[in-house]
Amino acid sequence: MWALRQPAPYEFERIDVPAPTADALTPGEVLLRYRLGGVCGSDLPPFAGVRNEGHQHTGIVGAPLHELVADVVASTVDRLTVGDRVVGTVLPAGLREYLAVPADQLHALSPTLPDHEAIGVQPLATVLCALSRMGDPAGRRAAVVGLGPIGMLFCVVLKARGAHVTGVDRVDRTAEAAMFGIDEVVTGQSGEWAAGLADADRADLVIDAVGHSQEVLADCVDAARPFGEVYVFGLPEDQYVLPIRRFFRKTLTLRGGVTTDWPVHLAAAERFLVDRRDLARAYVTDTYPLADVEEAFLTAMRPSAGRLKVILIL
Repeated sequence: MWALRQPAPYEFERIDVPAPTADALTPGEVLLRYRLGGVCGSDLPPFAGVRNEGHQHTGIVGAPLHELVADVVASTVDRLTVGDRVVGTVLPAGLREYLAVPADQLHALSPTLPDHEAIGVQPLATVLCALSRMGDPAGRRAAVVGLGPIGMLFCVVLKARGAHVTGVDRVDRTAEAAMFGIDEVVTGQSGEWAAGLADADRADLVIDAVGHSQEVLADCVDAARPFGEVYVFGLPEDQYVLPIRRFFRKTLTLRGGVTTDWPVHLAAAERFLVDRRDLARAYVTDTYPLADVEEAFLTAMRPSAGRLKVILIL
């Protein structure tokens, strides 16, 4: 079967490797065939050669890519059957023709959403899981720092649940604001925005959708109002220095964590997008064939106005 691997940072090569077989599946696994993949922001550091000692990706066959729409070709579970079209997460190596993965990270799709719309189900599920850990946003002020593909999904869900949403990014997202539920677009550095806030404009809920920056997290602390919540969603570095005195004086709550209960949140994400087909279509902005995988990843690394999700098709 075909597969892609990185021989070096910023490079991919196509190779032939033995295909996994149905009889080699362990209980709880399914065998998938690739249909379409989405590039996540967390795929970009390993693509660039950044090594994470806890999650090595560089050089692994099929890495880095984990957002997938695929066909089930063999299954050991009753919930997913041969012929099902599924969406979910396949960490860390989805750039393969066939792959064996745990079924509990997948959801069988209805026929309603075509592949290029269904790919948004997986990242949206991560957002829904994160928000399930926070307070009810209805009638509250929410701020999302980082308006990439994930940050924009936070905005639209928060708005749908009744929040007043401020979105902050160095890229101007004015053109996308109405579609994604942003009431106030701030184009600029998060630190300057947070420092200039009046007390009445501080947020009850602040989402760090950037990651990898203790400075951005500190800005989120500054932007939160007393008794507010800050959620670390963008992947953090191993250790941060937190402005703990300001955090303490505001009586804030800090949350974060990986996605759990995948089938529940994937199903909810599909329902959300089925009701918002225009949103599902607007979310995907750049489509590349697998032959242009390097350009697809480089495009995802260059955020710009009008650019959101980058996908890879056969």
